[in-house]
Amino acid sequence: MASKQTFNIEDLLSGFDSMKISALRHAAKLSPHIKERTIGPDCADLSQRKIIVKTPVKVECPDDTTKENDPNVSNEGPSTNGTPKSAEKRNATTPQFAPTTHADVTDCAVVQQKLHQQDIERQRLASVQKTLAERQTKIRLADEEREAQLAKNLQEGALNAARKKQDREQRLLNAIQEQERLAQEASARRQAEIEQENKRLNDIQAQLKRRQEEIRRKALLLDTLRQHIGQFRQGTDTFTKALTVIGVQHATKFTNQKKAVRMLQKDFEQLLQTINSNQELSQTEIDQATDYCKLLDQVNADVTEILAQIETSQKQQQEQEKLEQAKASEPPVPAVQEQSQQQNDPKPTDSTDGAGGAPLLAGLAAQATENEPFFQPVSPECLQFYNEIKSFYEQHQTAVKQLMDDPSMKTYRFNCQKAINVPVNAISAVNREHFIDKYNKLAALLSGQNVKAGDGMVSINGHPLGRTYCTMLLAKKFVSQADTSISSNASAAFPVAAIAVALWQRFPDFGRFFLAYLHRECPYLVPYYLPQLEGQSQEDFLKTLGYRFADGGVLEKQDQYLKRMSGLARLYAAVIITVPRKDDPTPHPHGHEYGWRWLTNILNRFPQPDICATLIAEFLQTAGSDLHAVYGKQFIKVLQVLQGDYMTALNRIDTGGPKARLEGLIKKILTEGRIDRPEGIMSVNFW
Repeated sequence: MASKQTFNIEDLLSGFDSMKISALRHAAKLSPHIKERTIGPDCADLSQRKIIVKTPVKVECPDDTTKENDPNVSNEGPSTNGTPKSAEKRNATTPQFAPTTHADVTDCAVVQQKLHQQDIERQRLASVQKTLAERQTKIRLADEEREAQLAKNLQEGALNAARKKQDREQRLLNAIQEQERLAQEASARRQAEIEQENKRLNDIQAQLKRRQEEIRRKALLLDTLRQHIGQFRQGTDTFTKALTVIGVQHATKFTNQKKAVRMLQKDFEQLLQTINSNQELSQTEIDQATDYCKLLDQVNADVTEILAQIETSQKQQQEQEKLEQAKASEPPVPAVQEQSQQQNDPKPTDSTDGAGGAPLLAGLAAQATENEPFFQPVSPECLQFYNEIKSFYEQHQTAVKQLMDDPSMKTYRFNCQKAINVPVNAISAVNREHFIDKYNKLAALLSGQNVKAGDGMVSINGHPLGRTYCTMLLAKKFVSQADTSISSNASAAFPVAAIAVALWQRFPDFGRFFLAYLHRECPYLVPYYLPQLEGQSQEDFLKTLGYRFADGGVLEKQDQYLKRMSGLARLYAAVIITVPRKDDPTPHPHGHEYGWRWLTNILNRFPQPDICATLIAEFLQTAGSDLHAVYGKQFIKVLQVLQGDYMTALNRIDTGGPKARLEGLIKKILTEGRIDRPEGIMSVNFW
């Protein structure tokens, strides 16, 4: 609708220019003939006036072409005389020279024609003005309508803007309310989580408190058990020492006490095994241990009473002998002195001194004949030493089991193993710097320093039981070197033994664990001939002797077993003769005296096939030269006892290669009067 009412002003005014030009042309033609005023009330009446035209005037319509081309002037309009336009053209072409008699008429006609044309022009202008007015009216109406539409649009826009603003404010309000609701829900969730976490923490604290109380109770029970273990060990030591100082002639008086002590030992060991297997310690076990200690004290009291009776009897006998000696002309004083020395000598009966080895073996055979195996498998001195090492190991093994069974500490245990295995496997005397580097790494680990383990670092302080775990693991690794390298290369024992002794000097617990693992692998190095317990299977019994079983319960071959035992004997002998570091003033923790004790004790035990000959031969080849240098003639006497009575007993039960090898070695040593130093032994100033 708006498009129909839109007018172009240029189109409406396009005819005014041509109309103005036409009017001015006509006025210019008439102005020479009319002198008076022709407009107004007092104008001259030209209709009564005769105009004389002296010269013909050619009246032409110079505007015809313009009119024809002017769109605002009609070409079909009537002429002045009511003739068609073609007649006017013919009139316009009349001869310029008209008769004079018609001049006035012609002039009037021309004037009238012009006036008529002016009227027509005025009518046309009026029509144009009317059209313009109509168009202006339409334009004005269109403008008013457009303004109204614009106002309406503005009003609608304002309403839309207000509505959008209201919607926006409502959405913002809804968003704020939603945020407040979410915040309230989050706050409620946080509060619930805090309450739940507080509850969980309270439960954990309560559990921790109960666990601490339980640990404290178990610690008290464990301390009590340790006291009972020490008390029981002290009681057995007292009993064995009491029986050691008495003579063989009085041994039958203590038969009941021996049986009672054996039963108590068996029950006490069974109690400890039950505690270790169950990993639980209750007041019931403590009460049982207390009863065993009391029974052992009662046995010792009985032994003390019997010893007092024996001592009283001996004093009476000595007094009687003195009276008889006073009466006799030749009193047997040397016999009395010998008997007194035999009765009062505190030296253990299993110690081999000089040529006394043969009587000791005879006495041991007499004890075996009497079916009294109390002294047969092990000497009291070695038994005490063995029990101390075993008890020390079992106590720490029970404690460290918590770390070994903790799955969260698997990575820590693996790093500790790498920190130990890598330097131990690389121990060799290739050069001094390499050797000291391996010792420093292991000593740093046991000292609590951070050491490299693969790509990371590890320290024994990473866990409360880390020190015990690493010390036990290191000792076990050293003992395992006897099987992995020393059994095939005898000279490899000396660098391993040198570092083991150096660590033993700085960390005594390492040495105890080393002996514990050594005794577990080979109890003959105590020496202790472990008996088969009642109800113990043959496989379990052989495992206690150091045998190994493959999958399916297949027993290893005897040569494999003897080869591993050879490595253990070489390592133990190398430890005994190793010279400590010159920079460490600490004395040797397990020196020549222990080698002497082992050799004399194993010669006072009944020989076993294969194993005894193997161990003695390896021990003499490794440590014999040093023992000869220290003990001299006494060592030669021990070898003579070995060649005599011991080999005689061994020949009755053993005809294998180890026995023949040992027999040849002893013969060579006694013939030459010396023992060659082993190959690979390290010099004193090596490090």
